[in-house]
Amino acid sequence: MVHRRAFAVVLAFTFPAFAIPARADALTSKAVLRLGSDESANLLSDDRWRTEGPGVRREGDAFVCDGGAATGKRLGVLQRVELNQPEPRPIVAAAWSKAEGVSGSADDDYSLYLDLTFADGTELWGQTADFRVGTHDWQEAQVAVFPEKPIKSVTVNLLLRRHAGRVSFRGATLRSPTLPAGAVLFDGVPVVPKGPAVEGFQVRDVASGGDYVRIGEEAPGLKLEARPAIRAGVELQDVTIRDTTGKDRAITLLYALPIPPAGASWLDDPRTTRPVAAGREYVHARPTRAGSGRLSTYPFAAVATGDGKGAAIGLDMAFPALYRAGYHAGTGELWIAFDLGLTPEKPEAHVRICRFGFDPSWGFRAALDSYYKAFPDAFTRRVKEQGLWMPFAKISAVPGWEDFGFRIKEGNDETAWDDAHGILTFRYTEPLTWWMPMKKDAPRTIPAAVAEAKRLAEQGRREARAFASSVYHDADGNPPALFRDEPWNHGAVWSMNSMPGLSGEHTDFRTKWNPAIKERLYGEKRKGDLDGEYVDSSEGYVTDELDYRRDHFAAADTPLTFAPGSFKPAIFRGLIAFEYVRAIERDVHAMGRLMMANATPDRLCWLAPLLDVMGTETDWNHGGRWRPMDDADMLYRRALCKGKPFCFLQNTDFAKFPPELVERYMKRSLAYGFFPGFFSQNASEGHYFTRPELYDRDRPLFRKYVPLCRRVAEPGWEPITRARSSDPEVHVERFGGEGGEPAYLTVFNDSRERRTATIRLERTPPASSRDLVRDLPIAWKDGAASLTLDGEDVAVISLDR
Repeated sequence: MVHRRAFAVVLAFTFPAFAIPARADALTSKAVLRLGSDESANLLSDDRWRTEGPGVRREGDAFVCDGGAATGKRLGVLQRVELNQPEPRPIVAAAWSKAEGVSGSADDDYSLYLDLTFADGTELWGQTADFRVGTHDWQEAQVAVFPEKPIKSVTVNLLLRRHAGRVSFRGATLRSPTLPAGAVLFDGVPVVPKGPAVEGFQVRDVASGGDYVRIGEEAPGLKLEARPAIRAGVELQDVTIRDTTGKDRAITLLYALPIPPAGASWLDDPRTTRPVAAGREYVHARPTRAGSGRLSTYPFAAVATGDGKGAAIGLDMAFPALYRAGYHAGTGELWIAFDLGLTPEKPEAHVRICRFGFDPSWGFRAALDSYYKAFPDAFTRRVKEQGLWMPFAKISAVPGWEDFGFRIKEGNDETAWDDAHGILTFRYTEPLTWWMPMKKDAPRTIPAAVAEAKRLAEQGRREARAFASSVYHDADGNPPALFRDEPWNHGAVWSMNSMPGLSGEHTDFRTKWNPAIKERLYGEKRKGDLDGEYVDSSEGYVTDELDYRRDHFAAADTPLTFAPGSFKPAIFRGLIAFEYVRAIERDVHAMGRLMMANATPDRLCWLAPLLDVMGTETDWNHGGRWRPMDDADMLYRRALCKGKPFCFLQNTDFAKFPPELVERYMKRSLAYGFFPGFFSQNASEGHYFTRPELYDRDRPLFRKYVPLCRRVAEPGWEPITRARSSDPEVHVERFGGEGGEPAYLTVFNDSRERRTATIRLERTPPASSRDLVRDLPIAWKDGAASLTLDGEDVAVISLDR
């Protein structure tokens, strides 16, 4: 994950020569430095390469890695270089590769791949630039790393693993250029600022390596229109930018607010506030193989200013695009940037920006509270009675099912029973994929898979008929697939564009949602009362990140983006998911029904407003090692859901998941008002709730903790806790206390050691208060109470008067 723990900013693109461009007219806000071939020495030695795996050999100036038809091999060459930097300096690595029949989709398993060790002993692994798969001539990849602290050593890997095929590598370099005075790294781009920060729009032609240029209504080849509005004290701007050249464009559109760095603090998330350091950039983002390579997770960025105010900038999640938001102390700007593709088929992009102030005494939490008030519809809670998620299995088949707190059912195999027993039942769909079975002896190649798709279409198979209109194209114009052997499918999984706007009688969207399906499931002749639609794998997990298919561009309602390195326009899969879910949601909510999705919010903030129930499958004990989801990720999900239910499914080896881990899992879930469900080790076989030896063993834990989860979750999470802990490892969250709802505090020791913390209320303490986990009274003195909790233990404090 990039946020909080990142020690460097990484670029994985191709750059021209290293220089400051001569042109720097009055409109230029930041002159972009050109990184690439410079005069610094190549730090790699030709005679120090180490080969890995069978089938690696040297041919002249190239290394050849021949994986044949196998996909399980690790092949490549590597070299470790001791840098021992006395101070942080950038490094730029580059290499060339050509490929013959490389299988799968582009990823870091066929890449230039850097692992770094810093002078303080910390590490940063997997800084990569991917090569194209299939067959291609020599292609260059580059990775630039701008460290926040000195680098001790770097290992350069030229890597081929988990792909079949044959590749060659040559021309590898590693350089450490010296940046000129005044240079900073802004949004991952090395620049020299020109003049003081000014509020307004800037635009950069990324494909040409252009500068950041201020734009009011026009810039070369571009026209911009911005329409302001005010909502709940939040300033909105509806922004449309249009290309006027008739060519493909890859641009970054930026809006910046001047915020002096003196005395300012970066509000990273609800738990973390950091004083800004000179020249530093702050962005809460996750990596993506689209645009600049980063995607913000929260819908805004926020700072506390030196004069005691709070300022935030973000987007309206109803108008998503590939974006980042952050603060740069070197330029003194709070900013939001969008990576946009413009093409003749879709020459314009529309986004909606928001900016607002808040009282910074509660930091990021106060900014969240202001955002909730500006966009109340995005956080409407339609499911007030909450509980556990049951996937696929029949709840009626679990003896004493009432003990487990079921409320949500994935699958409509006994809808009438569910209806009679207060269970919300959701019908299953999965966007972005077609899992196509193939015979065991069929070649696992794209041509063979395409032939099978055509054969199935001729037979009238519904999903296959949508293949022609909906399958992605990769950068070379080929349909991308992964070959997977899973319990539910042996064969290919195709990347499918599920946008409702695609043309054609048979599309992936119309296969999964159409008037006939709606009438059959929800019309007068329905066989049961479904409560709504369930979207599996909602953010895409075996789907290519980008769809380059040009006849899909015009069908996209959301903005296009572009590919790193090549800057080719493409559709980001996260926006395909948005358009799919939004189209179904509009119908479902109009009928008074509900929406549920799996695997969100993970890195896409914009699905949460469309959904009523969210959750994810997870494994907190993978390989028998206890590694629960951390506080930052739990809080992210809580903040995006606000009062909506969030349900886990534990997918682990239950033979290695004893009752003490079950209890830890339940306590951590309770701390955030989540629901601790169970499924299967491989999301198919050995379902927990078909195994009485497991659920009967754990039944007392369900009876103890699930009612408490429900008790805190149903009043709704509130970002401003009105209570503070004296120990940063002992976390406090508030549920309820607004609009007459009962109020509760959860107090969680997020460490392995026993700790004592003082919880201090910023309100009048109640006349009586209890810890509901232990059923013990809480004594408040001068608005404070002392709690002692074992490692990973939780308390629930009732604040009812």
